Amino acid sequence: MISKFVKLLAVALLVVSCSKKNDNLSELVINTQEGPVTYYLETALTKDQMAKGLMDRKELRADSGMIFVLQGQEDIAMWMKDTYIPLDMVFISKQGKVIAVYENAEPLSTNLIRPKITEPLGAVIELNGGDIKKNGIKVGDSVKNEYLK
Repeated sequence: MISKFVKLLAVALLVVSCSKKNDNLSELVINTQEGPVTYYLETALTKDQMAKGLMDRKELRADSGMIFVLQGQEDIAMWMKDTYIPLDMVFISKQGKVIAVYENAEPLSTNLIRPKITEPLGAVIELNGGDIKKNGIKVGDSVKNEYLK
């Protein structure tokens, strides 16, 4: 009897230790006029990660999203191809300021989203649709994240 228990315990520990923890999360804080808002974002650093983005997702946790880390581009185009959930997009300068927002991007749309950007981008953040309005995120808000210096 104890032997069965020990075997079950060993299997359970093996499963837990082998389960993949997402080490690719990055904490991001947006300082709005209503107070700080914290998100835990998946990080897209490579071309392949950026091309995939949040495609094929059916849901997104309330405090999560994705950060696309950029190298100072002054022009960018995003789209919602193969993305099933509405998303808000926050465009952030290299200095960590919100410089443009786009609310409730239409799921599965191939229309390009091209905000008017007048300074180099540090990142684009994708959040659940409605988060910009719900959390009072506005142009000029400051953003803190390990990828924004």
